[in-house]
Amino acid sequence: MTCKSFLLLGSSLMAMCATGGGAQAMMLQADTGPAEAEESQTIDRIVVTARRRDESIQDVPVAVSVADRERLENNLATDLTKVAEVAPQVIIGNQTTGTGAIMGIRGISSTSADPGLDQSVAIAIDGVILSRGRVISMAMLDLQQVEVLQGPQALFFGKNSPAGVVSLRSAAPTSTFEGYVRGGHEFEANETYFEGAVSGPLTDTLDARFSFRSSRMDGWIENVAEPVEDPLHPGVILPGEVSGGTQPDSEDNVARLSLSWEPTADFSLDFRLLGAETDRNAMNAYAEPFCTNGVTTPTVFGTIPLPYADCEANQRKAESALAPEYSANYTYGNNGVPYYTSDAILGSLTMNREFGNITLTSTTGYFNQEFSGTNNADYTPFALIWSAQHEEYELWSQEFRVNSNFDSPLNFSAGVYYETSERHFGNFPDILHAGLNVEANNYTTFETLADAETETLSAFGQLRWDISPDLELAVGARYSEDTKSQDAYNRTVGVTGMNLLPAGEVLSSRFEGDNLSPEASLRWRFTPGSSVYFAYKTGYKAGAISNGAILYATSTPDSLVIDEEVAEGFEVGYRADLFDSSLRLSVTAYTYDFDDLQLGTFDATTTSFTIQNAAAARTEGVQASFDWYATRDLTIMGSLGYNEARYTSFADAPCYTGQTEAQGCVGGVQDLTGDPLTRAPDLTANIGANYNVVFGEGWGLDTTVDASYSSEYQSAPDGDPGGMQEEFWRLNAAFHLTPPSDAFRLSLIGRNLTDSYYIISTSGRPLGGPNEYIGVFNRPREVVLQAEYRF
Repeated sequence: MTCKSFLLLGSSLMAMCATGGGAQAMMLQADTGPAEAEESQTIDRIVVTARRRDESIQDVPVAVSVADRERLENNLATDLTKVAEVAPQVIIGNQTTGTGAIMGIRGISSTSADPGLDQSVAIAIDGVILSRGRVISMAMLDLQQVEVLQGPQALFFGKNSPAGVVSLRSAAPTSTFEGYVRGGHEFEANETYFEGAVSGPLTDTLDARFSFRSSRMDGWIENVAEPVEDPLHPGVILPGEVSGGTQPDSEDNVARLSLSWEPTADFSLDFRLLGAETDRNAMNAYAEPFCTNGVTTPTVFGTIPLPYADCEANQRKAESALAPEYSANYTYGNNGVPYYTSDAILGSLTMNREFGNITLTSTTGYFNQEFSGTNNADYTPFALIWSAQHEEYELWSQEFRVNSNFDSPLNFSAGVYYETSERHFGNFPDILHAGLNVEANNYTTFETLADAETETLSAFGQLRWDISPDLELAVGARYSEDTKSQDAYNRTVGVTGMNLLPAGEVLSSRFEGDNLSPEASLRWRFTPGSSVYFAYKTGYKAGAISNGAILYATSTPDSLVIDEEVAEGFEVGYRADLFDSSLRLSVTAYTYDFDDLQLGTFDATTTSFTIQNAAAARTEGVQASFDWYATRDLTIMGSLGYNEARYTSFADAPCYTGQTEAQGCVGGVQDLTGDPLTRAPDLTANIGANYNVVFGEGWGLDTTVDASYSSEYQSAPDGDPGGMQEEFWRLNAAFHLTPPSDAFRLSLIGRNLTDSYYIISTSGRPLGGPNEYIGVFNRPREVVLQAEYRF
């Protein structure tokens, strides 16, 4: 979409707002008869906090998608990967190493290969802003609402986020006693779960809520590896699969305590404390190898066939545990058995104090997460590369925010945000079992440690001017200062021919940067419930210090530092409640330019990661959605998104494994200018319906069907043709049967009933040849039988 076409689209929307929209609504009122009016249903007002204050979704000048409690429950949205599916043009998935996650909105995402990088998509949970990918390990529960803010968000969510924000709000304590218990079984992955909540007043001014969830799952990827002799070390027998037979065999437990205290009419306090633990049987439990381009037999070094393994993406793999000869005294090695554990605590304390028409808000956040894990890093029955990692991360944040609510045309929001964090990371690989690391007394090739600290201080402000009762101009900016430091070193170096940084030599890297991110919006509410807005927005993500898997002797403190990522662009939006408020329509068009995208790729040949700032990219497109309350019992909803996300300049992209000069690899680099960004389908669509029927003696049946479509996209950051994901459909359905008592409900819920098995990310398989890959896939079909009792 060119600038000219973008402006033409904006003009068309303005014309439609000024004429057609209002006329259609008036015509419907004139033509609708009394009987028909009785059957119609008015759309409920949806309140969002996109500008950190309660506003109608039809009035806020932000591209935002909302999922309420019912939709989240119908989607079994118990983790961030499923939460992402309720919003168009959003992809969130697990990753085997690095940041631990893939998070993208409109094709903009950070590399997952390097744990030193923050995400371009921020996650806000009860007001606490998180940018670390490992948060994806936490199970989610008892959510009230999820808002997905698309595009740069500079002002209201602590640290800037150039791609967008996923904001989750948990259910609040209630002033009356209530609760629920719910249990279910998912048949495809053999998952059983139980959850519940109890809420009510403790005193006249203090309410509390306690919720919990526990689940146990066998998984959906079968591991068929059996004992086999090590081809490089005759006489050493690999044990094969020893950890359950399927992946991700996992157990999740999570609980939250919530308190709300309102001792006076002008003061309130909200406290949330969440604890989550996850155990599963490998760091790479969501991934499996596959081959393309006619390769039918996977190998190592291109010559040794892999027993028990195949080349299909068929939820089947052959990965051995580590041989006992190499597992002794292994740091975080778990005796050679693959595993993954994560323990996390998330706390938030929000206090509001009203001084007449001024509200002062303080939000204190705390996040602590520790994870450890191992996996077979070459994904073969020979386990020739073994990986063990450990990370400890702690974050404190504090925001003070003031918001006015004067009767005058001028109002404002302003505040300051401070964040500090510490991260301790260790990587302990064993590559080819080359010999005993004497200093470590184990078979690690090296032991790499990194100690990192970050500090962010920013101030923001926005002035809102009601030019007229229906016309608002808002201008604001956030100024940020970021400081990051890291000491990285090889604690020990074992037997290897790799040119590694000598043991004990410390690389002390430092990044300092500042940024001013302005934004402005003009919103016109031309009829009650209908508006149009124009917005100019910018975004920023601080520079980073690489915490790569391998510290080479050629590494320097400066070579580990990459620059900040910035975004700038425009969007125009049209919102309308039409047909006597029975149809809600939203259309957003946008164009954004991104400079210095922080990207990374994995070289399977050298088992090394490359991190760099891509030169430039642009996303432009149109997104539309509707909710139509056709009758009192029938609701139809849908969305359609076109997103053209392309590199506008990326002439020094790394080549993919096996890429020839004829395929564009010259001097070790290729030119991806004009190519699509990673995980950026051009077209996404969704259509669904909800129907409620009452039958018999008060029995109720609530049925929801939801189908979503994605066009093809590239899942490999180096543009490898093997990473292309073909177009696919997902179909979800939920049936809820409620007896006359209305307290009990029996549900049958299906997710991804089309059993689409699509790739989230792709990289070359270590020790494999060209056209041999590792793919991280989504969860396939789920069929759940669930019972629930509310009181």
